[in-house]
Amino acid sequence: MRHVKSDHNMKQLLRAAVITSLSACILAQVHSEEAGPKDKQQSQWITSITQLGSQDTFIASTANGLLMQPASVESFTAQDTKSRTLLYTHPAAVWAVAASPDGSLIASVDYRGNLGTYNVANSKATVHEKVFERWCQSLIMDPSGKSVVAGNEAGKIMVWNWEEAKIASSTELDGHAVTGLAISPDQQQLAASDGSGHVHLLKWPSLESIGKMKVSDSTAWCIAFSQSGDQIFVGCADNHLYQIASQADSEPQVLMSGKDWITKLAVSSSGEIAAGEVSGGIHIISDFQSPASITKSFRGDSGIWSLYWNGQEELLVGSRKHGVARIGRSWDWISEKTSEQETSAGQDVASPTEPEPETEATETDSEPETEPETEAK
Repeated sequence: MRHVKSDHNMKQLLRAAVITSLSACILAQVHSEEAGPKDKQQSQWITSITQLGSQDTFIASTANGLLMQPASVESFTAQDTKSRTLLYTHPAAVWAVAASPDGSLIASVDYRGNLGTYNVANSKATVHEKVFERWCQSLIMDPSGKSVVAGNEAGKIMVWNWEEAKIASSTELDGHAVTGLAISPDQQQLAASDGSGHVHLLKWPSLESIGKMKVSDSTAWCIAFSQSGDQIFVGCADNHLYQIASQADSEPQVLMSGKDWITKLAVSSSGEIAAGEVSGGIHIISDFQSPASITKSFRGDSGIWSLYWNGQEELLVGSRKHGVARIGRSWDWISEKTSEQETSAGQDVASPTEPEPETEATETDSEPETEPETEAK
């Protein structure tokens, strides 16, 4: 009996080690995909994308395989995703970026738990060291633009007040890493996904608990509200996209099954759902009320790190190795122009000449035995 309990505890410790670092999965994939030891160049990851108010300007956060190395927050336009302008830097990999609704402020969070803030009017950038205490996978802006909400790997949600320049409120969940955050369209609820496969529903802005729902036995990596706010979508490490009513004690239903961990979600203003897989799969669902409504499923060049809808007509896709790509309303990749030549109208910019092999689907009860090596803290 003691031996069985010891094995169970060891499995729990190994699972916790993986959950507290999304990089465990991604970096393992990097080691398997990248060239041999002679290839020392680090690719730039586009970890998060947001829009600067209603402008045709977008903001991207970046990182690479060395998570403790400096990284940047950059701006670009949808018409030229390859040309990005440096705004400011972080001392470590930047994991998420958000902007105020009026486009005047930008916030970002890095692997050390530092909060980066940027005033667009005067181009002033400030790094507030370890405001969020530990690594945060998710950071969002309050729709009022008055605060920033972040969840860290210890299961703590914190609200940073812009005017007071400090943490105004916080709450601790169950100790599992907070992997995703979303505020309901009516601004009455805050939903959080975590490393144990739960969705936590809280009142906004009081952070009072409404309830906790079990969605999966695997990590719940990402979360989003429907446009009506009565449904929540959750992407999990069991390769499923779930939907669940935004009320306590709701039961989840499988909306879609992918081939790998579903780690990114974005819902358009007209209700389309974009779901990204860690190995590069992308799925567009036009109507979540109809299980057969998947418009198209296809692959990008590399792992999907971020998704952002540019209105209803275009989806911006941030990847692990190939920057930002675009998917148009025809649900196909939009060709980009290069400085050397214009790409032909029919060229698929996201499909390499020799497509990457499909990654084997991750089983729900298996985790990497050890974490890949990262730069020492």
